[in-house]
Amino acid sequence: MAQAKGRRRGENFCVRLAPAERAELERMQRATVGPHGLGPWLVWAARLAFLSEVLPSRAAPGARGNARARARGNAPPAAARNARSSAPGNAGALTLGSAGARVRGNAAAIAKGNAPPLSERIILDLCAGSGSWSEPYKRAGYDVRRVTLPEYDVRMYMPPERGVWGVVAAPPCTEFSLARNAEPKRPRDFVGGLEVVSACLRIIVTTSPRWWALENPIGMLAHWLGSPADAFEPFEFGDPWTKATALWGSFARPERGPFVKAKTSAAERSSAAARAVTPPGFARAFFNANP
Repeated sequence: MAQAKGRRRGENFCVRLAPAERAELERMQRATVGPHGLGPWLVWAARLAFLSEVLPSRAAPGARGNARARARGNAPPAAARNARSSAPGNAGALTLGSAGARVRGNAAAIAKGNAPPLSERIILDLCAGSGSWSEPYKRAGYDVRRVTLPEYDVRMYMPPERGVWGVVAAPPCTEFSLARNAEPKRPRDFVGGLEVVSACLRIIVTTSPRWWALENPIGMLAHWLGSPADAFEPFEFGDPWTKATALWGSFARPERGPFVKAKTSAAERSSAAARAVTPPGFARAFFNANP
C-alpha cells in the first residue's frame, strides 16, 4: 500500500507477527525515536539470524578511521591488513557468521556444479544509474535486473521471491557526502537519504542473496551503518581518478590492481550522474571475486 507524508514517499508491506513479537516491536518503537535511530523495524529485524549480519553494531571510532586510511592510501600493505582481518575478534567486517560462510562457499559450489546456471542467477543492481557495477555480470550471462529511476523507484520495488544470487546497491550520496559541508545553506535531508538506503536493505533482507554489497562515497552514512567492510579508490583498480568509496555488505574483498596514478578526481566532473558512475576496473574486480 502506497503511503505519502509531506516530502516522504514509500510503501507499506505487511508482516505477520506473534503477539510477543508485536509487543517487543512496540516497545522498541518507543525506544528508537530520534534523528539517529534506525527505527523499530530495522532494529527488530536486526535481531534475526540473517539480519545480524546485515546491520552491524557500531564499530569503535578507530575502525572507521581505518577504512578512510585504506581509501587514502595511508594504510599498511594488503598482506598485513589481511592478516589482521582474519584474526579472531576482528570487528567492522560484514562477512561474519553464516553469511560469510555462504560467500566463501560460492566458489566451491560452482566448482562442484551445485550452483544454478548463470542465466538463472539473478543480480539486482539497486539505484543502478549507468549500470556500470553490474555490467560484468550482464556480459557474463547473469540475469541482471537494474532498479533505477525513472523506470523503477527502489522504494516501491518488489523483488523476486526467489532466485536472487547477488545484490549490489549504490544509493545516492547527496545527503551523506562530505562535499555538502561547503553548502551550509542547503540543509541535509537525512530522512530522504535514509529512505533509499532502508529500501535497499529491505530488499537485501527479503531476498537473502548469496552475497551483497552497498557502496557510498566515504562520508556520513557510516553514522548509521557503522564501519564499512572495505574502502577503495578507483586508481587501485586501474581507473586513473580518485573517489574514496566505502563498501558495506557480505562479499569477498576484490583483489587490487593494476595500480595507476590518479590524474583527476570524480568530484571535478560536470554532472552528478558522471560523478556517480562505478569505476569499471573495480566492477571487474568485484565480479571476479564474487561470481
